[in-house]
Amino acid sequence: MLSDIRHDNSPAGQILRLLQHQGRRSIKEIEAELGVTTTAVRQQLTSLVAAGLVTADTVREKRGRPHAVYNLSDKGHELFARGSMDLAHALLGEVLRLGDPGLAQQLLSRVSTRLGRRYAEQMHGIAVQERLQDLAAWLEVHGIPSKVDEEADAFVLTEYGCPYYGLAREHREVCDMEIEAMELALGSPVTLCHSQLDGHHGCQFQVKKPSA
Repeated sequence: MLSDIRHDNSPAGQILRLLQHQGRRSIKEIEAELGVTTTAVRQQLTSLVAAGLVTADTVREKRGRPHAVYNLSDKGHELFARGSMDLAHALLGEVLRLGDPGLAQQLLSRVSTRLGRRYAEQMHGIAVQERLQDLAAWLEVHGIPSKVDEEADAFVLTEYGCPYYGLAREHREVCDMEIEAMELALGSPVTLCHSQLDGHHGCQFQVKKPSA
């Protein structure tokens, strides 16, 4: 999983940590730092660039041929942004506690729009079921075990974890924010059938199958 790369000792993980600690590096510099072959470095960098975790830029020196240098992308930096989610939750919680319903609703609407766009970026399928599977896979990578089941007239996404659990216990409108984000990403109505806040084992979101 991408979320584990920063911790493991795989070649990809070592390259990411090297770029995090030392900034942009050429293939030769990475090879020398890690003690691996040029071919191995190239293979890992190709995968990391394809995953959007690393950027490649061409440098033209006064002498010698142009060469590529590699650095963490914004997405790569996000892997190491520990605590950012806790901070975001804390900020959201403080706004919800201000006692201004209009301001809180405006904030939640903006967050759901941003979250919906982020979800949509992870969905490569066209059919609703495919897009739900893409979303479930993304949630898994981000530490929320999820699965998609098919019923007679609907698909059901079950999340066995809630990134907003503590906040949602005080403010159930956070659940509406999640629903709106899914609806934006899927382009279909979403219904929260079961919630962990009500004692269920997981939150279940139902999406009706398109009419034939």
